[in-house]
Amino acid sequence: MIFNDNIELFATINPEIAGAIVSARKRDELHILTTRNGLPCIKAGNITLHSLYNPLKEAESWVEHYREETDNSSLICVLGFALGYHILELCKTTHADIFVFEPRVDILKTAFELMDLTSVLSRIRFITDDAIPRLRKDFVVVEHKPSVNLNPEYFGKIRSRLNVLRNIRRGLKIMVVGPIYGGSLPIAGYCARALSNLGHEVDFVDNSRYKDVFLSIDSITDDKMHRDRLREMFINFVSETVIARCGEIKPDLVFALAQAPLTESSLQKLMDSKIPTAFWFVEDFRVMDYWQRVAPFYDYFFTIQKGQFFESLRGIGVKNFSSLPLAAAMDIHEKKELSGDELKIYGSDVSFVGAGYYNRRKFFEGLLDFDFRIWGNEWNLNSPLGRCIQRSGERMDTEDIVKIFTASKINVNLHSSTYHEGVNPYGDFVNPRTFEISSCEGFQLVDARTEIQELFKVGEEIVCFKDLSDLRRKIRYYLNNPDERKAIAGRAMERVKKDHTYELRMKEMLDLIVSMGYDFPPWHSEGEVVEELVDAAGMETELGRYLARFTDKGKVELGDIVEDIRAGEGALSGVEKIFLLMDSIQQQYAFKK
Repeated sequence: MIFNDNIELFATINPEIAGAIVSARKRDELHILTTRNGLPCIKAGNITLHSLYNPLKEAESWVEHYREETDNSSLICVLGFALGYHILELCKTTHADIFVFEPRVDILKTAFELMDLTSVLSRIRFITDDAIPRLRKDFVVVEHKPSVNLNPEYFGKIRSRLNVLRNIRRGLKIMVVGPIYGGSLPIAGYCARALSNLGHEVDFVDNSRYKDVFLSIDSITDDKMHRDRLREMFINFVSETVIARCGEIKPDLVFALAQAPLTESSLQKLMDSKIPTAFWFVEDFRVMDYWQRVAPFYDYFFTIQKGQFFESLRGIGVKNFSSLPLAAAMDIHEKKELSGDELKIYGSDVSFVGAGYYNRRKFFEGLLDFDFRIWGNEWNLNSPLGRCIQRSGERMDTEDIVKIFTASKINVNLHSSTYHEGVNPYGDFVNPRTFEISSCEGFQLVDARTEIQELFKVGEEIVCFKDLSDLRRKIRYYLNNPDERKAIAGRAMERVKKDHTYELRMKEMLDLIVSMGYDFPPWHSEGEVVEELVDAAGMETELGRYLARFTDKGKVELGDIVEDIRAGEGALSGVEKIFLLMDSIQQQYAFKK
């Protein structure tokens, strides 16, 4: 009866684990005992998981022991469930979210059979594997010691990964490697700025400084083979500068954007040095296929497409990959107050910003009867679209683009395609313009994409078109309904602000990296995290107060402390004398070795 009540409720919450509990077979080592006050207890091997006297009193003491930590937390990670006495008691004292890590599904089954858990099952989330879920809030970790002692290897791994996540949120040293030129160059800058805003120390490798030299190779010789060789040599040089920079700054993570000039040879060096690497492929995998060469060399690979791309990545042996949609930089892509002159320059009924890809050149000939302006490069000025093309088809900078998004009544957003006329019927990923127009509170009509419904509410926050006739009909409708345009654009801006900023994307990326098993590079073991030392000592102690002075350093070694002591003046404190004694012992030991 108890089991049925528990499992029926839990099946509505987590059917996968519920199914595993139902089918679990208990190990022979698992025994059910009765405590002195008549309550159930279990013993696994030689480890009793609860008090044989009074497990309820034990649970109260456990909660009280962790009270100071749990009272100030909105998310609690509990290592070990057993029969759940401590969880039942914990739920009485906190409204925090509770994640329970328990690898033994047979123990969970026993708990479901013996304990009425219906009052807490909707409050807690079970994790039975070694994957760390996305923990969107700051968290504390508390341990059910008997469970940890029963499964030391599993809980050691979980504890380590949670510590990694906590340290990451305190701040990493991240090298961001951008391309020499191209569409991912501004995205690299947005990512670097977002990571810095999140509190990480960022070293941005801006390879755009090499653009003119790289492009000048075309003018050196007409021999294609020689040009290709020169390009290869130049890319090798730029790639090696990244390796040299890594040796200088010792990053915790190297994060590269699409088209970053990192060769397979350089990536192998990073791999051999155990420097974690991540790559964000913000391109169409069907059009740009260099991912096949580089993806296996990265520890973590992020995409803007799923489905077939994921299958292809698995096919070449890539394991740690995930989708990471594009976003907007809201401090850059924001609505501008424009003067009357600026509205005349940048405004129109209908506009498009972007390069003249094949599908756009054909498709936009169907919009010539509207007040239509085209901004961007790679357009044929002698084509029927010539009269719509602004500034002779020059490339637009971000400041002007934001003004266009703001001034236009309707921003048409047609994703590029080199092999379709008009809308790509199989289009999946969502381009950066979708987020940037919305961030500027501009109204847009975007071609239908399979993944857009996961990012916006179609019809409420964004409007899609499926072909030219549908686009023309919607242009007429929304030109005649300005209030509806404004309302949709406002909702789109709020959605971007809530879910689609680069700060959110970078936080999501780092959380995913942790869940995939991130570990710090070898040099990260040099020194101790000051905040952890202060927490361990207690801020109320003399040692804690002394160590707090090093908080700005992030990490500290004994040598740093001794150097600070020797640079000081006046009488030594008791803590300072102990550190000097430790240094003396260390020096003597080093000499004897």
